[in-house]
Amino acid sequence: MCTELGNDKYMNEYIIEAGSTSLCNAADGEQCTEKESDFIGKWKAKSVEELGAQITRLRGMLTGSMKPELKAWIGQRLNVLTQLQVTALTPKEEL
Repeated sequence: MCTELGNDKYMNEYIIEAGSTSLCNAADGEQCTEKESDFIGKWKAKSVEELGAQITRLRGMLTGSMKPELKAWIGQRLNVLTQLQVTALTPKEEL
């Protein structure tokens, strides 16, 4: 695979495309597109239950046939929502 894809840039692009995900970090917005950042802004204040319901809904949508761009956007949203859910479930350390 390394021989076929060559450098790290192509390897990352392949993984992102094949996995329908992104490198977006929901905690700090690093490597997020503008679309992902807007989505984070809308969902970061939601409850764990709301995040879970949206994750379930989006996973259900992946079973149908759709354009690759739409499938990729669902994957990006799932990535963001999963990160937000983990953050919400992680106990906060007291200072």
